This record gives sequence, C-alpha cells and structure tokens, in this order.
Amino acid sequence: MGKIKGCGNESCEAHKKKITYKESEAFCSKCGSPLVYVCKDCYTQLPDYTEKYCVRCLAKHEDRKNKAKKVGGGALAVGCVILTFGKKALDVAKKIKG
Repeated sequence: MGKIKGCGNESCEAHKKKITYKESEAFCSKCGSPLVYVCKDCYTQLPDYTEKYCVRCLAKHEDRKNKAKKVGGGALAVGCVILTFGKKALDVAKKIKG
C-alpha cells in the first residue's frame, strides 16, 4: 500500500476519526478541504511526501526490524551450539551403550 492522505482540517469529522483517502483523491468528502499526506500509523501530517511514516513511527519500525534481526541471529547461534553439543552427547551415549 502506498502513501495515504487525510483531511488537514482539525475540526472535520474525517480528521477526528482518522479517515484515510487514496493518494489519487484531492479533497475531503466530508468538508471539502484539500487532503494532505499523513503517517500510516499515527495520522500526523507529513511535511515530506516521499515517506509513508512520520519520523517517530519510522524510528519505531526500524527499531523493530533491528530487534528482530538480533533475536533471529541469537536463535541461530543457540541452535548451532545445541546441534554441536547434542551430537557430542549422542556420540558419548553410543559409546556407553555399546
């Protein structure tokens, strides 16, 4: 989904309910005010039309991505350690049994 627009008129019902419009639409269907680009998460008006999120929400998304990468890398390392020691434990068990 691309960038979204919202009503810039703070007294409008569409603004209060955070109703979003398609990028191709130009005016609010409730009050007729020109539509502005808004953040997909918090509905803050965006000064730069190249982004989908405001600075705060973009930082939140980046933090989530970085945490997911760290957790994923840690899980992989733990899996490798378990696999390594698990094989050694299995070899010891075979020697004791046999």
